[in-house]
Amino acid sequence: MPQDITTSVLRNTDLGHGNFLLEFEAPQWSAEMKPAQFFMIGIPGSETLLRRPFSVCGLRGTFDDAPADSVQVLYKVVGKGTALLASLKPGAQLDVLGPLGNGFAQPHDPRARPVLVAGGIGSAPFPALIVELTAHGIRPWMIYGARSAGDLPLLDWFDEHSERLIVTTEDGSAGQRGLVTGPLEELIAANASGSLHLYGCGPEPMLKAVARLALEHGVRCDLSMEAHMACGFGVCLGCVVPTHRPGSAEIHYDRVCVEGPVMDAGVLAW
Repeated sequence: MPQDITTSVLRNTDLGHGNFLLEFEAPQWSAEMKPAQFFMIGIPGSETLLRRPFSVCGLRGTFDDAPADSVQVLYKVVGKGTALLASLKPGAQLDVLGPLGNGFAQPHDPRARPVLVAGGIGSAPFPALIVELTAHGIRPWMIYGARSAGDLPLLDWFDEHSERLIVTTEDGSAGQRGLVTGPLEELIAANASGSLHLYGCGPEPMLKAVARLALEHGVRCDLSMEAHMACGFGVCLGCVVPTHRPGSAEIHYDRVCVEGPVMDAGVLAW
């Protein structure tokens, strides 16, 4: 059940290259949220009227040095709202509405290997998911891509906590030169279709490419969608995406904030 609270910043860690890990007190959410659910976060008294959506990055037990009753969000400074967020010090107040949307689920087939596909700051929901999967005895693989090495926040953490990590950058400054779709296509080709379960989060062109590969090869694929939104709970209709139902060509419009952010790649009408 979503709650609207005012809480305090515990840490706002500068990870470099405009990436930050924000930690705040949230005892009512730290144990019950699912990876990829999100918050609408605002700064009391600021000039920014609308709150911004941020995926939960860390929950109880995700980061070893975090207080048990805290949660973390990973974000990148891209505009006025995130610049204000980056300026906050410990003790600053936040208005937080959450948890919102649905979240990533365990693989439907317990024999399927989870493969996480992240693009840049789209890696945000994956620390919580990795820890949850590990708690169930599953060590995921991960493909992590971005434009350059500076756009890969928490890279060392992912390297430590994934059974296998493949890194790609468009400029070749880290890992393989290229896009995540290159190694993903190789992984799919090397494994039977039912043996993988893809989880994706990142920019829309990347998600479209991942979805296309998954659907072509019959691989289950859950995508955490990103969208501009004003409310976060389905009223403003500003975050709709075109979808279709199995066996039907009729187009529907689902709200990323309510029916998502996690959606089966097969329902998206791209």
